[in-house]
Amino acid sequence: MSKSIPLIAAALAAGAVLAPAAALAHHAFAAEFDSSKPVVLDGVVTKVRFVNPHSWVYLDVKNRDGSVTNWGFEFGTPNSLRASGVTREVVSAGTPIRLAGYKAKNGGPFGYATTVVLPGGRQVRTGSAPDAPPPPITR
Repeated sequence: MSKSIPLIAAALAAGAVLAPAAALAHHAFAAEFDSSKPVVLDGVVTKVRFVNPHSWVYLDVKNRDGSVTNWGFEFGTPNSLRASGVTREVVSAGTPIRLAGYKAKNGGPFGYATTVVLPGGRQVRTGSAPDAPPPPITR
């Protein structure tokens, strides 16, 4: 039994050292998104997921040829959004929004949202990644 106590202590110490590094790696903007590809889109919200660690908003965007693409954008945490006044009632299916952010590196219709302009013109910062670039102009 006495040999297991140092082993448990070593495992706990390793976990304490590695956990912060894993948390920071999880939030790396540059791993998934391309700061050289800003995007500003007008669309209609189709789905909202206020979940940890990142909320997601999906919106239908009309293309120049008249077709529609459903885009998904990563937002900040539910708590940071709520503090900014972004709730399920404010951004829900059917809400027209303008969204600014950066495209995903995978080339699909996904991205990281930095700012959303709500009906009425209120502009809200939506991203919370510490290494994300400043928001592109939205107005």
